[in-house]
Amino acid sequence: MFKRNKRILWLLNHKTLMPYEAKLLLQLGFEVFVPKVIPKDASFRSGTVDFSYDGSLSIPERALGCLNEFNFYQDVWPTEIVKIVNRYFGSAFVIPHAIQVPEALHKFEGKIFFRAFGLDNTQTYLRALETLYGRKIFATIKAVGDRFWFAEGYEQLHEVEPQLIQRRSLFLPIGVPDSFWKSANTWTGEDKKIMFVCPNCVTNPYYAAVYTKFKADFGDLPHVIVGTQDAPLDDHHVIGFVSDEELEQLYRRCAVLYYHSTERRHVHYSPIEAVISGMPIVYFANSLLDQIADNDNEGRVEDIDQGRTIIKRILGGDTALTDRLRKSQEDISYKFSGEYCASVWKQNFVDKMLVAYRQENIAKVITRETWRSIISPIAKGLTKVSFRTELPIPERWEILDPSANVIDEREIDLSIDFTDLQYPSFIQSVTGISGPEFWGRWSVGPKIVISFTELLPKNFKLTILGCAHGSNMGTPIRVKIGRTAHTFTFTGGFDQFHPVSLDFALRKRVSDLEITVPRPIIPDGDNRAIGLGFVRLHIVPICSLGTTEESAIST
Repeated sequence: MFKRNKRILWLLNHKTLMPYEAKLLLQLGFEVFVPKVIPKDASFRSGTVDFSYDGSLSIPERALGCLNEFNFYQDVWPTEIVKIVNRYFGSAFVIPHAIQVPEALHKFEGKIFFRAFGLDNTQTYLRALETLYGRKIFATIKAVGDRFWFAEGYEQLHEVEPQLIQRRSLFLPIGVPDSFWKSANTWTGEDKKIMFVCPNCVTNPYYAAVYTKFKADFGDLPHVIVGTQDAPLDDHHVIGFVSDEELEQLYRRCAVLYYHSTERRHVHYSPIEAVISGMPIVYFANSLLDQIADNDNEGRVEDIDQGRTIIKRILGGDTALTDRLRKSQEDISYKFSGEYCASVWKQNFVDKMLVAYRQENIAKVITRETWRSIISPIAKGLTKVSFRTELPIPERWEILDPSANVIDEREIDLSIDFTDLQYPSFIQSVTGISGPEFWGRWSVGPKIVISFTELLPKNFKLTILGCAHGSNMGTPIRVKIGRTAHTFTFTGGFDQFHPVSLDFALRKRVSDLEITVPRPIIPDGDNRAIGLGFVRLHIVPICSLGTTEESAIST
């Protein structure tokens, strides 16, 4: 218990990440515990168990036995487990699976590192946490204070998160295990085929769409598709599951890897394995992979046509181009190397957090653990008795600004981008508006109602970027919020978007916004009664001194 700052609960069990990250922690001088009981459901299909890290632990055998028998993902942490983890461990890495995160927040007294690997473009960890645990989880995170850290695997992950998470972000890069480097620079490329990785092409809606698009864009070129398939597929190019040795051969022999992803905050392992082997890859600009490559690489393409041009040249034997691609992509593999990752981890995790260096006073430790044992029956393994007082659930703007002791409406920033597939998490419901198009959305019918999950501030500026259709141009449009109503006009038609701004001073805070469409019109070839077009909507509070935040809306 005197070395608890040197011990880490690594509660992840990821089969690819564990051989690198747990090993790295050992190299940095830590003792590491990895769970031995993991969920058996399909959502944890990348999980694995490894007893080898137990050898690093200098804790009593009985304590280790209790930890090894416990399910840290799905079970409520009982008194004995709480006592052991707090007595012998100073840090814990957690992931948002089942009840692991709230249990750690409520019952672990050391530092908690929420390990984040990235989500698709439509998601944020704010939304994921709220969906899993409700907004009360943010009250707990705020109460935990500087013991909670957003341990992001890529530097870009915190950019779309609220201040509550941004201010607690800690960059701990994701590395790849030694097995990835065994085939480093072995690429020959004699099979003039595109390698494409796509599992579950039939049953998974996401990958089914990816497969269909790849076949449409590149199906006429020689190719091979790799990935476990859980349903038959009538396509001789799909070879399905392959062994590690077979996969290594494909990376060595195929001419080029095409990577389809345009995700800005997530990347798969396949392009990393490919560049380590020396295989050239073609991928999209503005993706996370592009950012990792510092946006400077001949393999980055803006569209399918550009991708086809490069791939056809590689398949056709353009060695000069191929050599330039391979050379320029070496930096990608470096960002996942032990040399790079270990230096950043030491700087950010060891030196910055002072995790390994904080030595505890022996007398203080003995006093603490004696007290823990005495009050264990009522404190359930903690050093303080919890009376289960409900923390106040924070408003959205408190999540955005965790330093505020009172609500500061200047922090509220409610922006809707109508080109997005989904509405932001602060939108409860929307009626009277169509689905998204490339430019935005049309009103449908005579009235639009936008309901927010929170009450709107009393004083704010509403800015709308949009247009009007037909006779709605130049006609007064009524906006009603609570008992307050204003009118505005859109003078431009489609492709002539311009912003309008209205100042609202509400007598009583409400959560609904209503817009009346003057003249809904059914255009030729359409069955919708449209009238107004919306690109952006932005709400920014007007400060009590009369100053106003500038609107972020632009064309």
